[in-house]
Amino acid sequence: MARTRICSALMVALAPALIGAPACAREEQSYNFDLPSQELGESLRAVAAQSGWQLYAPADAVKARRAPALRGRLSVQDAVNQLLAGTGLTARFADRTVIVRTGDSADSADSAVSNDPAIVVTGSRIPGAVVASVVTRVDREAIKAAGQTDLGEAVRALPQNFSGGQNPGVGTGAGQINTNVNSASNVNLRGLGPDATLTLLNGHRLPYDSAFGGVDISAIPVAALDRIEVVADGASAIYGSDAVAGVVNVILRRDYDGVATSAQFGASTDGGNVRGQFDLVAGTRWSHGGLIAAYDFARNSAIAAKDRDYTSPLDGANSLYPEQRRHALTLAGHHELAPGISLSFDALYANRHSITTGGTAAARYVFAPDAETYSISPELSVALGSDWTMRVLGTWGRDRTHYDTRFSPAGSIETRTTGCYCNSAWSAEVNAEGPLFALGGGDARMAMGAGYRNNGMAFSRVIGAAAPDAFDVAQGSTYGFAEINLPFVTAANAISGVRRLSVTAAARYESYPGIAKLATPRIGIVYAPLEDITLKASWARSFKAPTLFQQYVGHQAYLLPGASVGATGTVLYTSGGNPGLKPERARSWQAGAVFEPGAVPGLRVEASYFDVRYTDRVVQPIAGSIAAAFNNPGFATLIGFDPAAGTLAGIIAGAQFGLQNFSGQAYSPDAVTALVDNRYTNVAAQKIRGVDVRARWQTALSADRNLALEVAGSWLDSKQQLTAALPQTLLSGQVFNPPRMRARSGVTYQSPRFAGSMFTNYTGALRDARFAQAARLRPQVTFDLALRYDLIAKATPDAEPPLALSLTVNNLGNARPGRIAVTGPTDTPFDSTNYSAIGRFIAIGVARRW
Repeated sequence: MARTRICSALMVALAPALIGAPACAREEQSYNFDLPSQELGESLRAVAAQSGWQLYAPADAVKARRAPALRGRLSVQDAVNQLLAGTGLTARFADRTVIVRTGDSADSADSAVSNDPAIVVTGSRIPGAVVASVVTRVDREAIKAAGQTDLGEAVRALPQNFSGGQNPGVGTGAGQINTNVNSASNVNLRGLGPDATLTLLNGHRLPYDSAFGGVDISAIPVAALDRIEVVADGASAIYGSDAVAGVVNVILRRDYDGVATSAQFGASTDGGNVRGQFDLVAGTRWSHGGLIAAYDFARNSAIAAKDRDYTSPLDGANSLYPEQRRHALTLAGHHELAPGISLSFDALYANRHSITTGGTAAARYVFAPDAETYSISPELSVALGSDWTMRVLGTWGRDRTHYDTRFSPAGSIETRTTGCYCNSAWSAEVNAEGPLFALGGGDARMAMGAGYRNNGMAFSRVIGAAAPDAFDVAQGSTYGFAEINLPFVTAANAISGVRRLSVTAAARYESYPGIAKLATPRIGIVYAPLEDITLKASWARSFKAPTLFQQYVGHQAYLLPGASVGATGTVLYTSGGNPGLKPERARSWQAGAVFEPGAVPGLRVEASYFDVRYTDRVVQPIAGSIAAAFNNPGFATLIGFDPAAGTLAGIIAGAQFGLQNFSGQAYSPDAVTALVDNRYTNVAAQKIRGVDVRARWQTALSADRNLALEVAGSWLDSKQQLTAALPQTLLSGQVFNPPRMRARSGVTYQSPRFAGSMFTNYTGALRDARFAQAARLRPQVTFDLALRYDLIAKATPDAEPPLALSLTVNNLGNARPGRIAVTGPTDTPFDSTNYSAIGRFIAIGVARRW
């Protein structure tokens, strides 16, 4: 009864809002604007830049239009409306986004927005929807202001991201999940693995990179970028597999007119890493479309152990950072074929060659992979009428890492290992989005669709003249999804205590033949009790399909004497791939708040708490001694006593090299007393929780001088349980895992001809408990400096400088990694997943707008 009374009271309180009560007066955040009369596009971009809002305005809508002078203290809404007055254009405002379109009413503007493939909302299929999770946005200007030249550098600086997994600086001895296969840069949110973070390009999937299910984000030129959006929350209901830790969406520039080039040359002051980088971006616009192309070239020398005095006893010739050469090209275009029908595409090509030296003087190896990736994603958008839009889209791509390793033992014959991690991907989808019915805060909108996705992998490994280890398989999946956005309360019908209230719900059904059929729901709520405060919460289930490498890489079968593990008879031990794997599953929820006080213009503070329960994780659980596993009851589920002869025969028959007998006696199934199955298996569980905080304050010091301060941090508590009978082990704060605390803060200053920024990076303390005597690594603090001076002044505040010089100094104080104990002579003697051997890096650059 009490619950019924509470619900009834709540409905009575909200009823005026839900049925469309008159709008209440609202105090909106305002800014000091002082813009001259100029091109409309320039004025709109200036308003967006000063307020930190996103702007969408097609070139053909604002081309050749003049804007009046804009002066005074105004809200973003009032500023944009003044600029658009008398133009016939309308604007829609949602979630700090300005959407400008033609039309005489809000309805026609919404229709145009719905039909525009450029309107990308990460975390939702509905354009203009307010996402119930915190969205971190990093745009091209912020990346350039920080002195970063590739997207790998940019994402490694994010506190939510872990630099382990597949990244170019990862050394040896950090475990199988932290392996540098081809010097690509994979995003690894929360440290859950590159395969648990979904990386998209303009909302489209890309082919996987090498063996671990990630995507090389550094293959996309910064010059082509508009922004990166990160939603560190479960999103399988929207995107399907892999979106467990979250989604990273790389969004390209929509329109560009002209040609611009830039180049940078620098080196590490301790030696090595001599790097040159060049990029070019060119684009053109026409009345009904546009095309942009961007090319990036980068090359750096290696950092050898002899260049650093903290790497003993590692052999001086060993690489701490690989030699690399990279070419990357991106194309994107769009064209309105007819009223309401538009075609767009994005395409990517990248090639990377790297060289890593390892081993010892007595047994040297040189690892020299070539990685090539290419993809194309076309999309056709058709306005169906009544503000509904249909899209037909697809993706086709390849990613091939051809590796070549030469092993040269002193006084012996060189052995060469070659092969390929050759990934393929293609997909096709049709979807529709539009309004269902009217609510007090606007139209309830729905997105729905269905599609097919296929991933393939052709793996090969040939060692000398030995028989190859190879497979060539593909896995397809069909899916359907639906999402609804219910804006109960917005500015149009706000009441006291309810300035905004919206609910989103999504569900996805996906079928992987022979593996599983899964349904993943997601629900979110956005509630603003006051104009200054917005509360967000979401709950979701997500999944990750097992990788093809985990399923099909060859498994081994070894027959061992039982006495070696404290057993009788013989023991069969197997490890490697497992075709019987099932999807990993996760439940996540997140709650946060956004604070934008009207009393402090330009300030935005976001904080969120997240909690993830990740089960059925695929691992090879026995990492140490097999004998120790026999003595530990926690591994009892992995040891089968008195195994059936048919089970043994199946494992032996499928083994890559058949039965490898080290027992000293002939094989007899009757003599096998135990089967130890250490193949990849769904057995581990992780619990992850933490807090993300981000704050930014931007203010105008004068009409043409701006100052911005920002700080972002992430606190992480991550635990893992290998089997249900084993205790939990702490991951966060341990070596080769994310620290419990990461933070980055900075200050940026801009004037008509000078821009400068200083950033501070904090990596929390780590504990090394791998040995009897545990060790503690102290926190590390580094400082990055970036300066730019325009030799020729910009025509407008938001334009690119015609000619500019830049200076970048990363790790200004030359902070060095803390040393750790090693298990062998080839191990990197520091935690290369959290610290870098690059040290202080100084570079000068020049940029030219032609």
